[in-house]
Amino acid sequence: MFRTFIETDSLERASSGAIWGNVWHEMDGMHFPHGGWNDMIVPYVTALAEGVCEALSGGKAEVDFFDGPLGVEMLPVGPRIRIVAIVPEGSPGLAPCCTGRADLAADVLKQGELLLDACEQRGWSLDNDVRRLGLVLGWLREDLPPV
Repeated sequence: MFRTFIETDSLERASSGAIWGNVWHEMDGMHFPHGGWNDMIVPYVTALAEGVCEALSGGKAEVDFFDGPLGVEMLPVGPRIRIVAIVPEGSPGLAPCCTGRADLAADVLKQGELLLDACEQRGWSLDNDVRRLGLVLGWLREDLPPV
């Protein structure tokens, strides 16, 4: 099982304009990188949604966190998506997990829409990263496989 978590109450806008917030994944019960991981949340969730679209189309996708040499790799395997945690060489990793295509797409879409709504409520809807997130979520919505 693979799930994405975001904490909209953690969102902060840096003086550079970058939006930071807590985002992490659960992979078969283990949190990755860890619960409450703080990163540039909007570009990360955008890249994650793009990666899901790529995996749904049959391709391999790698999505890196912006704060640290960590990320996830998604690879379609039959009707499921295999997800591998990317960690620095020599670091202990997590076992890969598999999830259904529709489950993965629905989870990332739901979390992305929560993030998009939270950014819009804060008046950040004209931010280029926020606008790109909305665009990519539209692509994912169109690619959403039937349940």
